This record gives sequence, C-alpha cells and structure tokens, in this order.
Amino acid sequence: MVSPGSSSAHATAGAEVLHLEVSGVGRVQLPVPKEQARQLIKVARPARYGMGEQTLRDPSVRDTWEVPKSRVRIDQRRWNNTLVPVLERLRGDLGLPAGRLLKAELHSMLVYARGQFFVPHQDSEKADRMVGSLVVTLPSSCTGGALVVGQGPTRREFRSPRSRLSFVAFYGDCQHEVRPVRSGHRIVLTYNLLLHDDPPTALPVPAHSTEGAGQLAAFLTSHFAAPAEKTSWQRTEAPAEPPQRLVYLLDHQYTEHSLGRPLLKGVDGPRVEALRDAAHAAECEIALALAEVHQTWSAYEADDHWDGRRGHGRWNSWDDDDDDNGEDDTSGEADYELEELIDSEVTLAHWTDLAGGPMHPISSSVDDAELCATTPADDLDPDRSDYEPYMGNYGNTLDRWYRRAAVVMWPRERGFVVRAEASPSWALGEVANRLKAKDLEEARDLVGQLAPFWTRVMGRHDPPPLSTKALRVAAGIDDPALAAMLLSPFHLEVLGKSHAAHLSAMADRYGEPWLTATIHGWSREERAWSPGGRDRGQWVTALPGLVRALAAQRTGGNVAAVSLVESAAAWLVDAIDRCGRISTPSRRQEALDQLARPALSVLESAAAVGAAGIRDRVFNALLDDPRGDALLGCLIQLLRASKADPQTAAAIGLDVIREHCTKHLHARLARPGRGKDDWAITWPDGCGCAVCATLGTFLTDPNRRTLDWPLAKDGRRHVHNRIDSSELPVRHQTRRTGRPFTLVLTKTDALFKRDEQQRRRDKTDLRWLSAPVPAKQD
Repeated sequence: MVSPGSSSAHATAGAEVLHLEVSGVGRVQLPVPKEQARQLIKVARPARYGMGEQTLRDPSVRDTWEVPKSRVRIDQRRWNNTLVPVLERLRGDLGLPAGRLLKAELHSMLVYARGQFFVPHQDSEKADRMVGSLVVTLPSSCTGGALVVGQGPTRREFRSPRSRLSFVAFYGDCQHEVRPVRSGHRIVLTYNLLLHDDPPTALPVPAHSTEGAGQLAAFLTSHFAAPAEKTSWQRTEAPAEPPQRLVYLLDHQYTEHSLGRPLLKGVDGPRVEALRDAAHAAECEIALALAEVHQTWSAYEADDHWDGRRGHGRWNSWDDDDDDNGEDDTSGEADYELEELIDSEVTLAHWTDLAGGPMHPISSSVDDAELCATTPADDLDPDRSDYEPYMGNYGNTLDRWYRRAAVVMWPRERGFVVRAEASPSWALGEVANRLKAKDLEEARDLVGQLAPFWTRVMGRHDPPPLSTKALRVAAGIDDPALAAMLLSPFHLEVLGKSHAAHLSAMADRYGEPWLTATIHGWSREERAWSPGGRDRGQWVTALPGLVRALAAQRTGGNVAAVSLVESAAAWLVDAIDRCGRISTPSRRQEALDQLARPALSVLESAAAVGAAGIRDRVFNALLDDPRGDALLGCLIQLLRASKADPQTAAAIGLDVIREHCTKHLHARLARPGRGKDDWAITWPDGCGCAVCATLGTFLTDPNRRTLDWPLAKDGRRHVHNRIDSSELPVRHQTRRTGRPFTLVLTKTDALFKRDEQQRRRDKTDLRWLSAPVPAKQD
C-alpha cells in the first residue's frame, strides 16, 4: 500500500481480462511467448522521443521497439470491466480529487528486447487535462527491464510480472527510466492519464476556518506585519518593510493548461485547500502561479556508478532479482554531489485564480523573505542541470533549473500593488478603466502607487506591447509628474505611427518643454528590446512614417515631430563619428554605409517639419568629413535609396549631396593611376613609436617591396597588429634564425587590384550620377 498523495501508484490484475490483437501477429498470448515477442518486433519500428518541440531518434537515449497504435486492437468492453476500477484505485492513491474521473487514453505499445532501455526522463503533456502516464506491463519471461519511477530522492522500482498484468501510474513530472533488459522481452501498453469532469466556475468560500487554517492564518498575519530581515547585500539605511507577498512552492510541476485546483496532484491538493481557507481567514488574496527556480551549487562528480553525460546521468549498475510483481523503495542517486548552495533565484512566469481560470503572463522575481516550501527544490529532480568543472578561478559548480507550481498570497489592501508589480499591463488596464469611468483622482492614486517600482519592473518586460497603453494613460492622467514617471522607462525604439495621436495629445496637454525633456530621456540609451525588436538605426529609418502621422494631428503633432527629428539627428551625427573612428577599413566602411538609409530618413523628416537647422547640422556631418572621402560610399547609397522626385529631392537637399559626390569622384578619377612599379602604400597614422616610424617609411616607399627587419618579439607583435588591423596588402612572416628573429615584410599584388577595383566603382557611380534624373510622372 502507498499513502494517498504519492507521486506513483501500483496495481495488478489477472492476465485473462485483456484480449489484445496486433495486425500481422494475431491474438497476443499472455504470458507473451518469446516467439510471439519476436513477431511483434517484426511489425514494430524504432521508438522516438520528444525533446522540447522536436521528436528525435537516438538509441543512446531510448532504445526500444514501438508497435504502431493503428495495429493494436483491444476488446475495450471486456477491458474496461477491469481498467475502470483499477483507475479509480490509482486515482485515490495518487491523491487526485474524489468525484473526478481518471481516464486512460492508449498512447503506444512497446517491446524491449535484450539490452534495450530508456534513460531517465519526464513525459511531456500530450493532451489537455493530462496529469500523468499509465504503464501496463504484460506478463512474460523477462529479467531486468525494471521501471524506476520517483520524485526527489525516493525511487520506486517496478519489475516485469511473470503471470499477471502490472499497472503503474505516475504524474507527468516524475523522473522515470527503463533499465536494460537482461533476458527475454518486456512488453507494455502506455496510456496518457486524463482527469475529466469540468471544474466548477468558482470555489465556495468556507463559512469558518478549521483549527489548522486558523494557525496558518495567524502565520500569514504575522508574516505580512513583520519587517523583512535585510540580507547582507542590502546596504540601504531605509527601514525594512514587511513583505508584499508569501510564495509557497508546491511539490509538482504543471503546465499552463493543467494548473488549476481540480487538477492539483498528490499532496498539492490538500495543501492548497488549507492555504485557501487560511487566506480567507487572514483577509488575503490567493492565486496559483508557475515558478521557475534556478539554483547554483558548488558540487563535484560522484563515483562511476553513473555515466559521464553532462548535466544528467544514467544508472549503470543495479541488482535486479526475478521476483514476480516486486516493488522496492530505493534512494535515487545523482551523478553530482552537492556541497553548498551559492545562489538561488525564483521567478513567477504565469498565474491564475484557484478556479483554474485563464492563465495571465507575468514576470516577477521572488525575494527570499517572500519564499517558503515544504519540500526544498534540491530534494526534487531538476528539469535541467549544467555542470561546470573547475576553471582555475572558481570551483566546480552545478546549475539546476526546476519548474514548480506555487501558491501566491497577499493582503487584500495591497492587491493592486502586488498585481501591478507582476503585470504592468494589467496595472495600466486598471488605470485606463478608471479614466474611462471619469474617476481621475482614483486613476492618479493608482499611478502614484506604481512609482516605487515602475522603472525596476519595466526592465523585466517587453515594452512595445505596453507602450500604447502607457502613452494613452499618460495623456489622460492630466498630471505632468505622474505622466513623466509612467513614460520614463521607455525608449525611442518603441515608438511608431500608431502612437502619433498620443504624442500629439501630450504635447498639447503638457507643453513643449515637458515633451522635449521626455523625448530626451527616451534617447538616453540605444536599445533593441527583443530578438525581433528594432535598434536605433532601424527606428530612425522608419521615422518619416511617424513624422507624417504626427503632421496629420493637431498643433502638438508638429512639436512632437520636431523633438523626435532632433533626437534622431543627434544620434546620426554621433553614429557618423563613432563609425568613422573604427580602425579596420572594411568594418569602418561597412558601418558608415549602413548609415545611408537612416541619414536619408533624417533629412526627409527634417524637410517635412521645416527644420532647416537640423538639416544643416546633418549636412555638416555628412559633407565636411575630416577623414576625406570615407563617407562617399555612404552618400552614394543614400542617393540611390531615395525615391524622391526632383522637387522633393531639392527640398531635402539631395541635389547638394549629388553635387558633392560628383565633384569628389571627378577629383579621384583625375588623379593618375598607379604605375606598374609603384609600390607606395598610403599609411594610416601610426602611434608615434620608432617601430611605426620605420614601418611607415617602408610602406610609403614606391620603390621598395620587401623589408627584412630584425626585431624583438614585442616589436614584431606590434607590426603584425598594425598591418592586420589596417588591412594592408602586406604579407608578414617571421624568419626564426638568429637573435632577434627577422620579420620579413612583402607588399602583395593586392595593392594594384584594390586600386583598379576602386577606379571601376568610381566610374560606375559617376555615370549613374551624371544620368538625367527622371521627372515625376503626373
């Protein structure tokens, strides 16, 4: 017998109750004879396994045969007479709620031959309402092949039966494995376990608290009244505040689909019930959440009972016997021995109410003072682990990640702050609802409650989806200080055409100085918010669309547009300077060329708002380049990217850029080409040292192609770096004879090829610039 609430449960039944046929084999005899087991393998295929969203085939992980489910026929009426009562017993042993129906859905038929196995793993949730798995092992003459199931340090071992059917049910978050078969065949039917009957729409509020709930309620009251103890890293002199929440970690894993009170597993159900009653008595709100736990331990590798796979192991040594239907409790081993917990981080990712309502995405870190659990995380099996051996500066470390469910509680009077800190989107929606109801004072009060943590929590969220809500609320709150606080965490990259009306409204309501200061704050740091997010250059390239949308607004639209164009121009001028200082020519040219489209967008936007001063500042950065012709390629790409008609191009100033490029190309092509014996290389400024002076003399000498240069190691390294970073057409090798070694420099023919390629590009560009610009068609 097992206690209710166990993570696994076991039952047996007579083999005569199962009438099973397999296409191509016929009626399966029980116990399964060896010859029929071999026939089953002939109609089977190698089994695969899931990893994330992938389905893989790797016999070093899973080595077994799978009979296609389409070939399997079961006399379901006869089978249900046994299966349904067994499932009801297993439901109770697993601690699942009474009154709920546990159903089994056939997933596969598997045959394990000698030496085959499945390494420790967890089953994925394959269907809605799935809570676990059921393995029905058919009787056969098999040794080895034990099914080992457990959670944390406890493992239960289920051996293949000789004459009866064996039923093993376990939760989906349990680690389990099939040890190698030593002889014979292990043949099983695997099922998905589903808990049926829809939950009630809401839970009844208890009329009174039990004695246990009263003790828990007193604990909650004390927890939320006492100041949290400061940790060693908190150096602030401010008095400690009581915790905002209590986060209790449950023992089992859940998914977004399965998290809800009617589907709570094992001991989690009664624990949540007790906490629900205590929260009601202590006037607290309560929710369920999905928690991500990350721990870093100092650790060392255990003995050789386990294989050497990094981050997880497989048992290589055991002592099976052949007792029929035996089951043992064994202590699970880990392939690493934990020493000291170095760091622990808990983050809440989703939450829902206790009625199993829709999941709401959140992102909230949990402080140590808010956290408690009955079962420590290190007593459970991690979902993933990563071992880092000794690296010289620090010892061996083992990172472990766990996904656990959690109960989150907080005092009702702190409800808005707690929810807002976890979900800024929800908070903005609540404020917007107050504004819609014309309750301006309440809306301002809610925004004021956000101030202590708003910037911090926004750093954990992706602002683009929040920006529209925040701008709408900031425009409607009619308080410049509160509006500035709400918008302070954002950056220019989140702004698009859809925000034009809100920007215009804020300019009208709060005035030009306020808006200018706000946009300056958004410009303070360039940031791409997500892998698909925009960087500053991409945002500047799209700026004309936002400027045109602002121009269609009221008077405040032009004020906002000018401020944005000013910020874009300041970024562009700084970017030109930064890119121009890149020492490697190819990287420098690539970086400058990438500024062509942003530069065109700034000029177009400046012309659209009539900001001649901004346009002239950009012209100065583009045309008065102290580096000579470094920006010429960028300017030609800018002209090629423009689709403006002649009249619009003149307003933008593109005619000035066209004349500038034409003049410089004529000047470059008027210079005589390199003679066939001219080996002079233009030398970028050196660092002023004697080595660079000698190198410069060699490079600029038109008659000298090679140099044998006795030079110490540091000098040779300096020359190597100067040639490589400047991408000079010079081969540099060390002749390792004598002392010091000799550095041999040789100018290569790439010098002539580069010049010729550049002249061809210049001629092509000049022909394009000299072609008449097509007139705009009416």
